[in-house]
Amino acid sequence: MAFRRLGPLLFVLAVFSPLRAAAAEGEATPAAVLGIEPLDGVPDALAAEATDALRQRVAANHDYKLLQGKDLVEVKLVFACQDEAPACLSQAGKSLDAAKLIYGNIKKAEGGDFQITLKLLDVNRAVVESFVTDAIPKGRTDASSLRQQASGWLAKLSGKENGSISIRANFAGAAVSLDGTRVGVTGSSPVVVSDIAPGPHEVAVEKSGYTTTKQEFTLAAGQSLPLTLDLSPVSVDIPRPARSSQRSAPLGREPAEETGDHTLSRVGFWVAVVGTLGSAAAAAKFGVDVHDVNQQLDQYRRFTCNTSPTGLCDGKGQNAQPLTADQQRTVTSKTDQGNRDETLQWVFVGVGGAFAVAGGYLLYKGYLSGDGGTSSASNHGLRIFPTASASAAGVLAEFDF
Repeated sequence: MAFRRLGPLLFVLAVFSPLRAAAAEGEATPAAVLGIEPLDGVPDALAAEATDALRQRVAANHDYKLLQGKDLVEVKLVFACQDEAPACLSQAGKSLDAAKLIYGNIKKAEGGDFQITLKLLDVNRAVVESFVTDAIPKGRTDASSLRQQASGWLAKLSGKENGSISIRANFAGAAVSLDGTRVGVTGSSPVVVSDIAPGPHEVAVEKSGYTTTKQEFTLAAGQSLPLTLDLSPVSVDIPRPARSSQRSAPLGREPAEETGDHTLSRVGFWVAVVGTLGSAAAAAKFGVDVHDVNQQLDQYRRFTCNTSPTGLCDGKGQNAQPLTADQQRTVTSKTDQGNRDETLQWVFVGVGGAFAVAGGYLLYKGYLSGDGGTSSASNHGLRIFPTASASAAGVLAEFDF
C-alpha cells in the first residue's frame, strides 16, 4: 500500500520538477556587491563612489537581483579572509543569500590615474568566474563618469559586454530606428549606436517617398557591427482610363452614324492627299513651262546701251539689231503663252493649298481626334502637312517626342 501511495507522488514530482527548474532559470540571479577596498592611499570617497556606481548598474541589470552588501574589509575581518580566498568569501556570500559576489580594490597608477580590479565569485562553487582590471583616468573620478564606466565593468565580468552598431544608407535624411526606437538620421557620417545588449535586434531606415528597409541582426558581446541599408524610391502605378468598346453618342446621333462619319473623314483625307499631290504636280509642270518660255525669250530681249552702234544690246551685253516684225510677233506669242502658264501655275498652287487644309482637317477628324479616332493626338504627336511649290511637291511629317 505504501508503494501505491508513493507512485502518484513520484509522478507529480517527475512532471513538476523540470517546470520548477525552468522557472528558476528565468529568475534573476541574487548578487551582492561588497564595498570596493581602497589601497595605496586611494581616497575612501573614490572607492565609495565606485561601489555605488557598480551597485546601481547591477540593480538596473535584469540578469541580477541586487542584495544588500557589506564592505569588503568588514567581510574579511568577520570571516578571517585575509587573502581573499574564494572558499572563505564563499561563506560570506552564503551568509548574504547571494549566488554571485562582486568585490575588488582600487589602487594608484602612473600619471595620477587609478586602477580598479574586480572579481565575480560563484558562491555555490567557490570559484572566481571572471575578473577585470581597468584604468580610471584622473579626470573621470566623478560620480557620473564612474557610472558610465561601471556599465563596462559589469559587462566584462558577466561575459555580456554591450556592443555597438554603425548604420549607413544610400540616401541622406532617412530616420534610423533600433528595435522601434528612433536613434538618428542618416547623413555623410554613419549613425553610431553604442551600449547595445548582446542578442537579436532589428534596425529600420525610412524616408518619405522611399520604401522602408529593415534588417535583423544578432550582436555578440563587445561586437562593433557595421550595417548598410539601401532605400528604393516608391514606384506609383498610375492607372490608365479604360477605353470602352462602345463610345457614348451625343444626343440625336447613333454610334453607327458616328462611325460612318469617322470612315468618311478618313476617305476624304486620302482624296485630299491625292488632290494635293495632283495639284502640286500640275503647278510644278506649269512652273517648268514658264521657265522654258523665259529661256526662249532671252534671245529676243533688247536693252539700251551706249557701246552698240544701234544703241541696243542683247542679254549678254553684245551688239544687237532691233527686232523684226516676225520676231515681235514671236515675242508676243511666247509672252502670252508664259502668262497663261504662270496663271495656271498659281491656280494649281491655290487648289493644292485648299486640298492641304482640307486634308489636315480630315486627318484630325479621321485619325487623330480623341472623339472618334483610335488614338489621341497627344499620344501620337504626329502632324502631316502636304506641300507644293513651283518646283517641288510632297508631304511634310513632324513627330513630337
